[in-house]
Amino acid sequence: MLADAAPPVAHLARAATSVGIGEREFALAVYRPRVHPGALKLNVQNLGEDVHDLVVLHGGKRVAGLTEVVKPGGTAALRLTLRKIGTYQLVCTIADHEARGMHATLRVVR
Repeated sequence: MLADAAPPVAHLARAATSVGIGEREFALAVYRPRVHPGALKLNVQNLGEDVHDLVVLHGGKRVAGLTEVVKPGGTAALRLTLRKIGTYQLVCTIADHEARGMHATLRVVR
């Protein structure tokens, strides 16, 4: 037996890439704006005083979104898989929040 031989490697599922999302009146910050295709976990934190939500759009169509609002000081996680290369919009759909600046871009790159 060779002492330097590497142990066999089991096929491991790739863990989801974590992306931090900060929300406040009236801004949305993405702490990792470029990701590779695959599983994502969007960790949303409401740093503001109003309730907020998060919706992911691609080509103007809804891809995913939180099922509940995030209360002030609260957090939520949105798990999704993005396989298509391209630009995705992250928006808050509460009242006029998007129009007032609560939108950001997430790019899926090779």
